[in-house]
Amino acid sequence: MVQSDALSRQLDLIDKEENDNDDIVMLPDKLFVNVIDAELKTILEDALPGDEFLQMTIESLIEKGMPLIKSSLQDWRTEGNLLFYKDRVYVPNDPTLRRLVVKTIHEALPHGHPGQWNTVDQVQRDYWWPEMTKFIKSFVDGCAACQQMKVNTHPTWTPLQPIGGHKDVLPFQIISIDLITDLPKVADYDSILVVVDHVAMKGVIFIPCHKKINATDTAELLFQHVYKRFGLPDKIISDRDPRLAAEVFKEMGKLLGIKQMLSTAYHPQMDGETERVNQEVEIFLRFFCAKEQTKWKDLLHFAEFAHNTRTHSVTKNSPFYLTMGYHPRPLPTIFEKTTIPSVEKRVAELKKLREETSALLDIAARRVKERSRKDLDRFEKGQKVWLEGKNLSLGYPSPKLSPKRKGPFEITEVLGPVTYRLKLPFQWRIHPVFHTGLLSPFKETDVHGPNFLEPPPDIVEGQEEYEVKAIIGHRPKRKNQPPKEYLVSWKGYNSSHNQ
Repeated sequence: MVQSDALSRQLDLIDKEENDNDDIVMLPDKLFVNVIDAELKTILEDALPGDEFLQMTIESLIEKGMPLIKSSLQDWRTEGNLLFYKDRVYVPNDPTLRRLVVKTIHEALPHGHPGQWNTVDQVQRDYWWPEMTKFIKSFVDGCAACQQMKVNTHPTWTPLQPIGGHKDVLPFQIISIDLITDLPKVADYDSILVVVDHVAMKGVIFIPCHKKINATDTAELLFQHVYKRFGLPDKIISDRDPRLAAEVFKEMGKLLGIKQMLSTAYHPQMDGETERVNQEVEIFLRFFCAKEQTKWKDLLHFAEFAHNTRTHSVTKNSPFYLTMGYHPRPLPTIFEKTTIPSVEKRVAELKKLREETSALLDIAARRVKERSRKDLDRFEKGQKVWLEGKNLSLGYPSPKLSPKRKGPFEITEVLGPVTYRLKLPFQWRIHPVFHTGLLSPFKETDVHGPNFLEPPPDIVEGQEEYEVKAIIGHRPKRKNQPPKEYLVSWKGYNSSHNQ
């Protein structure tokens, strides 16, 4: 026999005298009032008698007793040993106590580290003191957890730093290279090695390759497609990619006399020109092989030709014309050229064009600097900064839930207007030089106080021991294998000490 529950029974069959649950008070209202932590309440009560503001308020009420003052004091009342202003607890003039009140609310799990104005709103619901808004905003401004975890809506302003021009440079003497990866696989190819003539003619060479290309393979492709046409490049500009920064490639560069100019760690935007070329070739392929994407390799030489025949916005000529002195014919024409310039005339014209191009490149670089002339976000040696964590893999299970920034780290050297060397943990095997766009200032305020106390270790049987705050991750993560190493954070220490 199945018995229906109370919610599914017909209303007319319910015994109203025995089953009437209407208007039954499960918990009285007094249990839902804002409760003050017992320890915090005791601290507030002990601090009240010595508070100067409170003494002035009482003296004004007793001695002067003017109607205006009495009227203004109507918002005050006492309850037990606490003083209330407009039904909010008055917090005496003790910075440590006020900091404790704000910290208790700001860091509480139900509040979740709100921003400045939301923290002000939450604290004002139950507490009051003069100029509390200024105090609370300063507290939140110095909260290291907020600086580390939240999205940076005011990132460090970084001007464009154009790479210096070079006079009398030859085609593909200074090149920049990059990879476009994760294309539909065709035979053994799924990527494009993009080679750009960085200074002279702005021409490009697109080379099909595979994503897992190593340093030796990359150098071999440069020999096959660049060296055979233009000779050895003097300088290679690239992002700091393992395929290009590997020891094999660097040693080959030294033997061949190539000066490798690597970008600072994790800042591929340095070579903005190659990034724009990447976008251009992707758009071209999207136009002509969106529906048959495996044809991208067959269309690559058309994409290269299309770029090299277009007039560049800075040089005012196409890469083909600056290289050869004429425009190759892309399609059949209905008429033929009747005049062909002499070799001497073409050489003279090419020399003149290249001189003009060099001047135009210098003008473009100056314009970039002029547009960037505004107050920069500069850092100083010894200053502590946060490092953006988007390019770092430090053992957290999910990047989505990992801290946005790591640190803070000390700046050990200022290498230029936009590059800095940081003091990184010894176990981090990465290049310690970073672009300012990946850095943000670490803020500490007197109101908030120190964020990381870094307590000294306990000495147990002659060994230093630190208190573990949390186990962040472990490795290996393979199935049916026990973890061999754990990534832990230490209580009182910032994330740079995680190990």
